[in-house]
Amino acid sequence: MGHASGRRERSHFVGKGTLGRVRRIRASTVLLGLLVLVQVSWSSPSSAWTLEGHRLIALDALSALPPQMREALTPHLSPLLAGVEEPDFFRVVSHKIPLISLRGTPPPPRSGASDALKQFATNAQEMLRLGRDLWDVLFVVGQATHFVQDLNQPLHAGWGETRTEHNEIEVRMLYRSWQKEHTYRGFTLVRDYSCFAYQIAQTSSQHTRTLFFDRDIKRVTELAWDQAVNDTANLWQSILWNTFGPVRAAQMYGISAPVEPQVACLSTGLRAK
Repeated sequence: MGHASGRRERSHFVGKGTLGRVRRIRASTVLLGLLVLVQVSWSSPSSAWTLEGHRLIALDALSALPPQMREALTPHLSPLLAGVEEPDFFRVVSHKIPLISLRGTPPPPRSGASDALKQFATNAQEMLRLGRDLWDVLFVVGQATHFVQDLNQPLHAGWGETRTEHNEIEVRMLYRSWQKEHTYRGFTLVRDYSCFAYQIAQTSSQHTRTLFFDRDIKRVTELAWDQAVNDTANLWQSILWNTFGPVRAAQMYGISAPVEPQVACLSTGLRAK
């Protein structure tokens, strides 16, 4: 493809080849700017983490990746972080999988969070197979990441709290010492993204009542944050592994064999408590 005026070449995610030239002003870049401006004066009323929390969890996960993969992603953080934030601004489905009743109120309708995670992750894989540009791919990866992170927040495994109660807890849930105090537990391959969503909710639901009733915010934040970082790193590596296979994923991004496969899906056995 010949060079066109006003265009520039970007490195591509899927190997040595490039996709040609892309516009200087990309949709993802414009969206990132809009998100930053809006963030100054507004935050979503029922988000799981603050926007800063979402970004910091993503950056902690980046630090946990194999060096080769981390080096490939680091120059392209803008679209990834924009995608991580986007679902809180354009909310289409619930970001909860409600398993724990906090007030004895009737459970809400079935959540679409697991479907959204599956859709975004599989879309990212298909975009990689089609050779789409890295900036476009990473924005969609970021959207999938948002749901992984939200479901790790224990209040997103429950229902019955008021918006005010939710936000009062959320704004206090920041943990800035993960890279000093924790290490990545190793790559767990995710095959079924919908199942993955339910597994995350099942784990985080163990802390829902402690967080809400006891307000043990510091301890629960550290536990939930650590799990969110591990799950985020697992998601990113799984998207590449499932797209390219183990040999190419290892060659191109240094992704080693999983320390364990995804456990069998138990989503059908999950019941509200």
